Amino acid sequence: MCCVTVQPRELKLRQVEGGLDLELRGLKPHLDASSASAMFFAVDVAPWEPSDWPKAYATSRYMSTNSWLYFRFLVLLFFVGHFIANFIYDWPEEHFIYFMYLSRWFLICNVLLECIDFLLAFWGSVLLENGLKTPTLPILVKIHMALKCMVLPTCLLSAGLFWALVAEGPIPYISMAVHGGDVIAIHLSFFLGRFPYAFNKCGWVLVWGGSYSIWTVLHFLLKIGTDDSTACKEYPLNECPIYGLFDWHYPYRAGLVVCALAVVAPPLFGGLYTGLTMLRDRCDNSAKVMREATLVPREESVKLQSDTFRSDQLKWETKTPLNCGV
Repeated sequence: MCCVTVQPRELKLRQVEGGLDLELRGLKPHLDASSASAMFFAVDVAPWEPSDWPKAYATSRYMSTNSWLYFRFLVLLFFVGHFIANFIYDWPEEHFIYFMYLSRWFLICNVLLECIDFLLAFWGSVLLENGLKTPTLPILVKIHMALKCMVLPTCLLSAGLFWALVAEGPIPYISMAVHGGDVIAIHLSFFLGRFPYAFNKCGWVLVWGGSYSIWTVLHFLLKIGTDDSTACKEYPLNECPIYGLFDWHYPYRAGLVVCALAVVAPPLFGGLYTGLTMLRDRCDNSAKVMREATLVPREESVKLQSDTFRSDQLKWETKTPLNCGV
């Protein structure tokens, strides 16, 4: 939960002509570590209440709960089936290098996400059917929320890197499916479902990008290189970068790219998917009502507290300072 602590008013004596003047320090809001975390690394299901998480995971505006459960199972089969096929297709040639590409990270993470998503949809459907609720937000929901907020906003970037920097010649179906078909499946699930993305979750993009950036540095330092199918002309095979964009033979250029992405990507993707979530929920009366009932009062409360604080400050500033002349 986001907590903003407020430092108490302090009285301070300062030397002035003719004596000592009693100065009053104003209120100073102070953000603690948990507040900063909640601002960018939230794992809640707002606008739904924590106990109402089944509505966000097991319901859809466009289909019944059972139909949504079947849909989630089909999406799970899509990712598991294509992961197995892609692994069988590329492993004989790439071996352990198979795991170094960003798109493969996405594919593996998506398989894990869809397994958790199906479990949560099934669990949520049972709770809804029996009119039950959990007292708090389950840890599995929080784990899924963090992983989803890493993958959802950046899947377009992963697919873009493949088509722009790796793909050459005729592309087999299995490669197209895991570098494009996955993006379609992810966004179809997003727009048909009620996954509650919000801007205060954009920090997870930084965690995902930072993790892969560290991996590219380790890949360079350990001289892992690439396989013959993606050999580069500039360096020996064991020094070829994963992507030319992250070529650490030129550390300043690669570092500048990483820093630029770290600054631009979280707010850019966070703003984009927050907007898409709001547009989706405008067509969903249930989610729209929950958003208005939950978020609008919070905004009004924050505004009221802000106005009260400014009014209080103005009163103290207009008063004549206390003069403790000696």
